[in-house]
Amino acid sequence: MAIATVAIAFLVSLALTRGAMAVAIRKSWLDQVGERRVSTRRLPRIGGVGVAAGTLAALLATFIMPADRFDVERDRVMLLMIASTLLFAVMLVDDLRGLGAVTKLVLQIVAAAIVTVPRIDSADRGIVIEQFNAPGLGLVSLPVWAAIVFSLFWMVGMMNTVNLIDGLDGLAGSLTLVASAILFAHTYFWPREDPQFTISLIPAALAGATLGFLVYNWHPARIILGDAGAYYVGFILAVGAIIGGAKIATALLALGLPILDVAWVVIYRLRTGRSPLSADRGHLHHRLLDLGLSQARIVLLVSATSLFFGMSSLLLPTRELKLVAIGGIGVVLLGTVIAVAGDAEDEKSRGQRFRAPFR
Repeated sequence: MAIATVAIAFLVSLALTRGAMAVAIRKSWLDQVGERRVSTRRLPRIGGVGVAAGTLAALLATFIMPADRFDVERDRVMLLMIASTLLFAVMLVDDLRGLGAVTKLVLQIVAAAIVTVPRIDSADRGIVIEQFNAPGLGLVSLPVWAAIVFSLFWMVGMMNTVNLIDGLDGLAGSLTLVASAILFAHTYFWPREDPQFTISLIPAALAGATLGFLVYNWHPARIILGDAGAYYVGFILAVGAIIGGAKIATALLALGLPILDVAWVVIYRLRTGRSPLSADRGHLHHRLLDLGLSQARIVLLVSATSLFFGMSSLLLPTRELKLVAIGGIGVVLLGTVIAVAGDAEDEKSRGQRFRAPFR
């Protein structure tokens, strides 16, 4: 079933991404060149069409496959498909015509609320983080209102993380592929006492669809995700990490580097009096690019780092060790930033032209 799910998602995404490229070029639905976007070419910005359609088609196909699902799980997966499809359709307007930052944030909250708020009505409805393991505290249970608020923050945060790291050819797609593979492995193989085969089909579908998109998004990219695609991917990852029981540590380790990178840049922008969503060259991938690394090499480096820490989430036996691993991600990020800053100073001292990471 998992192989069939990946194959369906891949083929649908591959076909529709190619079709979306042709339509976007004909209609001039092209991205703007700016600080955030490294490419100097205007590329079709509706690549999310293939990812969303491929994921949805594969998930729908799982309902006719010979798989036993509990009614609760079936309802939650349907809720995920409805909310994610509505999110993508509305955000596609942003890619085509443009929406304000506040409007987009409200729409993200609405999409997250669609899957979380039903929890108020019944314990069998809605998708929320009701409990999680915390080092030193053990299992922490949240009241319903706190679970909903925490889940909203988690989903909106993940959506914006994916959107903000979508700055190099293949970067967001590659990290999504890594995170999906880790979540699939965690759900399919690791809960040996209670394997969640059907839940694992969610990250499997996203992985297949992302792979089909990456065929055209790998450097030199011919199409990009766009806001609709990035928010859609972030939403599926966020919900996929909690729909069958909170796998927050797994998601944090698999995407820890880009999450901390986004947090670092947002804090810096706020400290300098700028909007946290403003565009600049402060992200880790921009810093590495300014050092002379190629886009493909940076994507492979960041993806390999994420894969390493993601695998550690599956192999480390205790919560405390996982917390240490998360701290290790912070050390990697901080060390890289310091090293890059040092190289930048060397460049300046030699009088060579260098474009500062922060503008």
